[in-house]
Parts: sequence; C-alpha cells; structure tokens
Amino acid sequence: MFPEALSFLLVGGLLLALGALGGIMGERRRLQFVMREQAARNSELRHRVGETEELLGRARAENSTVSSFLVVLPDVVRQLNSHLTKRSIPPLLVSTLEHIFEPAHILIYARGVKDDFVLTHWKGIPESLARGHHVRLGEGRVGLAASSQMTMDHDDLQSETLLRRFAPSASELPGVALDLIAPMVHEGTTLGVICVGRASRRQGDEKRMIKLVADLGSLAFANADMFMKLENTANADSLTNLSTKRFLNLRLGELTHRAEKTHTPLSLIIFDIDHFKKFNDTFGHPAGDSILKVVAALIKGQLREDDIAARYGGEEFVIVLPDTVKEDATRIAEKIRKAIEKHPFRVSSDAAKPVSVTISGGVAGHLVDGKSSHEILSAADQALYLAKEQGRNRIIEYRSRYLSDDETEIGVTV
Repeated sequence: MFPEALSFLLVGGLLLALGALGGIMGERRRLQFVMREQAARNSELRHRVGETEELLGRARAENSTVSSFLVVLPDVVRQLNSHLTKRSIPPLLVSTLEHIFEPAHILIYARGVKDDFVLTHWKGIPESLARGHHVRLGEGRVGLAASSQMTMDHDDLQSETLLRRFAPSASELPGVALDLIAPMVHEGTTLGVICVGRASRRQGDEKRMIKLVADLGSLAFANADMFMKLENTANADSLTNLSTKRFLNLRLGELTHRAEKTHTPLSLIIFDIDHFKKFNDTFGHPAGDSILKVVAALIKGQLREDDIAARYGGEEFVIVLPDTVKEDATRIAEKIRKAIEKHPFRVSSDAAKPVSVTISGGVAGHLVDGKSSHEILSAADQALYLAKEQGRNRIIEYRSRYLSDDETEIGVTV
C-alpha cells in the first residue's frame, strides 16, 4: 500500500513539475513575442520620429528661405523703384538672389542692341569665361527662356519635352549647372534673363520667388529707360541734343557721391573742337552749328546707354563714364577722336570738298585725380589744355605734377 501511494505521489509531482515547466516555457514564448512586437513598434516609432525630424528640418529651411525673402523684399522693391541707372540694376539683382537662394552661380543677362542677350553681371564664374558672353534669342536654355518668356526650374530644364526644343551650343557656359531661369519681361518684350545655379536654399516656392525677382527687375529696367528718356528730353541742348551743362553738373555730383559710397570707378573726358573759330569765320555760323551737331552724334555713337554726354560750352563737350576706370576712359576718348578725325564733314555747297575736323581731349578719374566733381573737371581741363599746347588732335590723361619730377608734366599723351 505504501509503495503504491509513494509512486502515485511521485507521478503526481512529476506531472505538476512538467506542467509548471510547460507554463514557464509558454510564458517565455509569449514574452518573446511581446518583445518582438515592441521592438517592431519601437523601430516604426524611430522611423516616424526620423521622418518627423526631417519634415521639421525641411519646414525650418523653407521658413528660413521664405523669411529671408520677406525680409529682403521691401528693401529690394524700394531700391529698384528709386533712381537707378541700367548698369546698377544687375548688381542689385545678384545681391538679392544671393540672399534668397545662396547659390554657387548667378547670371544676369540684359538685352543687347540686336536679338541677343549679353551677360552683364555674374557670380561664381571666371571673368575670362563670362566677359563678353552672349546668347541669341532662342539659343540654348537662356535663349529659350527669353523667347518663350517661361520661368523654368530644375525639373523643367531636365524634361525631355523641353530638351527637344533646344540644342546645347557654344552659348552654354561649361561647368555652370542651372537650377532656375526666369526671363525679365515688360509689356511683351524680354528685357533680360536671370539664372541661378546650385542653390543651397531650396524649397517648393523657389520658382515663384525667382519669377517675382525677375518681374521686379523688368520693372526696374523699364523705369530706368523711361526716366532716362524723359530726363534727356527735358535737359537736352537744343542744337546738339546732348545734355546741358546744368544737368551734367547736377548728375556728376550725384554720380561722384554714388561712386564713393559703392567704391566703384568713375571717369570724365573733356573734348574741345580744334580751331573751331576758324570754321565759323571761314564758312559761317550755320556751318559751325552743323559741325557741332555731327561731332555730338559721333560722340554719342561711341558711348553706352547710361553714359552722359553734354555740350559744356560753345565747342566744348564733357562725357561722364560711370563704372569706368581711367585707362578704359582714355581708350574710349581715343576711339571718339579717331572717329571724328576720319569723318568727312560737309560744311559748304561743294559736297566734293569735305573739311577735316579734329578734337583734343583730357581724361581724369574719380578719386585718382580728384574727389569732388569740381576737382575731376579741373583735372580733365588741365589735361585738355596740355593736349592743345602739345599740338592738338590728341588725348591726354591727367597726371599730377606730384607724380613727376618735371613740374610742367601734368599729362600723358595717348
């Protein structure tokens, strides 16, 4: 009896032990399943947290770009609507685009005299590559934007439909990857094109932003052109159609102040027609007036749109060249002198006997030869006096006697 009871107890205990062990194993499997589920949830949670952080980072970047745009926009609008010359607009556009997009490349094209667009201002491109670069209407990506008057972003520029509409050509600058291109259009005419490449700040509204900058640029160019025409008409000399002495003195004061503030060069040329009194005495005053008109036209034909040419006296002319160093001004003066020297002037009824007209000129540079407008005019006038003294029909740069051992030398013949 006793052995049977003991066996029963042993078997029962074994069964209990096995049951307990099975329960432990089941609990262990349940816990492992729960842990795997939790690990999966944690992994998904980390993934979602990462996505959220990425979205937040993108939102911060977009907000930063938009905020930067909104901060700079009022000042840009104010400057572009102020009295700007056409040459001062592209640098302002470059500064604005740099502030908004922080790109590696910026290109500003302005419409040329023909159906072409000249690269007038840039950032991130070697000067040797950029200077003198131009594209024709419809040529390459820039020319296509100009002709289609369509703003394009990176996706547009890479689309096969668009790529079929233009072929890469010599007009494409090597090494310049463009992300955004926007034409500056005013009343149906493309006045220029702005391009941005490799922008550091990117967000969904960049196409709209660059279009707004382009629209502001087109308005600035149109306003500058209209203001210049009105100004020239209101302040034109009745005989030569050049600016008056009064207007030139006013603008020269403004331009010297701007050049000093922006650290940009400014040069001035004074011309005088050689032996002009002799023409009047020989052929009469109507013939002298005819010579003045032709000389004025020849001078104007060698200048840029926002250079200022004025009739300063009877037969004296003054030219103000913004953003021009004195050496370049001397080359321009020499081109004008040669153009006048070669031109056949008709001052009598006998067209077969043209007369020869020559001019003498003096050149001076802002800060190099004087700080105020009066000092620059005086320096150029002294160089003009020396040109006449040395035989006329020549251009002389002003040189201070302090730069020479010879106190009589205030100029250098060209």
